Amino acid sequence: MSLRSNQEITRRQLHVDFGLALLVAGGVFFLHATVLFGVASQMFSAKAWLTESYGPAITGLALVLVSFFFLFITHLIEAATWGLFLWRKGLLTTFTEGVYFAAASITALGYGDVLLPTPWRIIGPVVAISGILMFGCSTAFLFLVMHKAWVLEL
Repeated sequence: MSLRSNQEITRRQLHVDFGLALLVAGGVFFLHATVLFGVASQMFSAKAWLTESYGPAITGLALVLVSFFFLFITHLIEAATWGLFLWRKGLLTTFTEGVYFAAASITALGYGDVLLPTPWRIIGPVVAISGILMFGCSTAFLFLVMHKAWVLEL
């Protein structure tokens, strides 16, 4: 699939693509919230059993490690989702390039060596803003989990 050229763009297509980008952002927000609440629910259910079976120190460690693992996988899936969108819309030449651009954007790393074509560059900030929000939620969640783990040990 080749990159779209500026000559074949219409205002309507740009609006459609931007609207689809907003839908992708909503989808990754939904995925992220689902994972956060799902992990929290499972941890709440397993906390008493883990503490009774393995003690508070191991329970705290297990809760933190499980949280890190699920959040890491979730962020990779989110970058892959954005990469797939950008590649399938013809905005970047390969899926790998799309994932690279998305990962650099959602982490606020922003190398700038891969750019979207000029009329679609407005989608870049949408990717970045969604990533910053999701990493903020992940940070808050990890803070809560670590706090709970430390309270278990005290």
